[in-house]
Amino acid sequence: MPKSFPSEIVRSFVLYLKDDKKSLHSCLLVSRDWCREVVGLLWRQPFRFLYTCNKTNLSVPLQSTNPKLINDCHCSDKRRSQASNLLLTYYSINYYDELIKEGIIDTKSRKILFNYFEFLNVLDLHELYSAIRDWINWENSDNKIRLLNLLNSKFSLDSIYTLDNYTPLTFKSIYRYFFTYSPELKLLSFDTNLILYKINNNNPCLFLNVAVHSYFHNKHNNILLDQLNEFNFPEIRQSFTNLTELVFSVGGDKSTIFSSLSQICHNIQKMIIILPYPYIFCLFGDSFIKNEDSLEKLASLIRSQHNLIYFELSDNTHQKGTMSEILKSLKESQHNSLKTLIFKYIMIDNNDNVLIYLKYFQNLQELTFYKCIYDGKMDEKKNYYEEGLWLPNLKCLQIDYKNEYKKESEELLSILFGCSPLLNEI
Repeated sequence: MPKSFPSEIVRSFVLYLKDDKKSLHSCLLVSRDWCREVVGLLWRQPFRFLYTCNKTNLSVPLQSTNPKLINDCHCSDKRRSQASNLLLTYYSINYYDELIKEGIIDTKSRKILFNYFEFLNVLDLHELYSAIRDWINWENSDNKIRLLNLLNSKFSLDSIYTLDNYTPLTFKSIYRYFFTYSPELKLLSFDTNLILYKINNNNPCLFLNVAVHSYFHNKHNNILLDQLNEFNFPEIRQSFTNLTELVFSVGGDKSTIFSSLSQICHNIQKMIIILPYPYIFCLFGDSFIKNEDSLEKLASLIRSQHNLIYFELSDNTHQKGTMSEILKSLKESQHNSLKTLIFKYIMIDNNDNVLIYLKYFQNLQELTFYKCIYDGKMDEKKNYYEEGLWLPNLKCLQIDYKNEYKKESEELLSILFGCSPLLNEI
């Protein structure tokens, strides 16, 4: 019998194939060692695998928001079936016997071999809600209601009798189930802008783009954001204490989740946040949604971290004071740990204010200002930055204000080159 590869070699092979779903599933059959490594990788972020397409439906424009076109993309039926099986697998981990008793799964279904929650490191709320919508469009309606009521009974929630006009509130028990039984989460995201797909060069399923900018989709996102006060339950808090990455590109008021996470999570090392437009007008007389509270709670979340290394903020509000508020919180709490700082579309008060804070980030290695707006108001702090302005570790610098602020952009670039010795060596 031939000798098996050492586990570290098997792990290297499996990691090399990490974005190739078809090859990974073939590796499951090689041996027990290969199976163990592949299961760990496949179930680390199963919803990401579910909504990553190996090929693009070229007949549908990439930016299409036509629900019919997107729902009928080449993977729709297969994707819905896989979403249903994926969710049922997770439910079966804790409620296998009850699912059989309720007739939701049949007696021939194999008992789950692993507790797949132990492998779950990445959870994106946009992907999870998309999987629920796929399940709704695939499963028998009686089964769906029976399953939801089984979960509702476990979390002391009211029974439901119809799935007409459903919202994220309808599936509150599903979210609470995942929040309660995911002790190994490292990355939490609500990424409607699909930033993580772009970073990892993955091709997202077109279904994720359906009606992203519609009123009803935004309303559903806001309802789901409101439900994130679930983090205050003791049995749920433990699942989020070990988070190391946070990505929130969804619109809406994120003050509730920022406030909750600042009390629970203190080891986030990477944070990517998009602030929405300051006022989102809601139809039917609903009130405006303001952004000021989200900024305040974000600053509080930053201060609560012990070792923030990467921070990226896109500010579609162009709100005055955002940059100063964020830089102040970073200076007060993360000046020793921060290595990457990226601002996009943010309002720059003036270059002096930027430099006054930057001089405290001695370990900063990457700094980016992308398509920023320059306010240009002067204050009494002008040139106070000159004393102690030295960035010995800065290796990567991009200053890109909007075109009309080219002069101010070049001025900041010149100053930073003068105090960053590694930039001159590159």
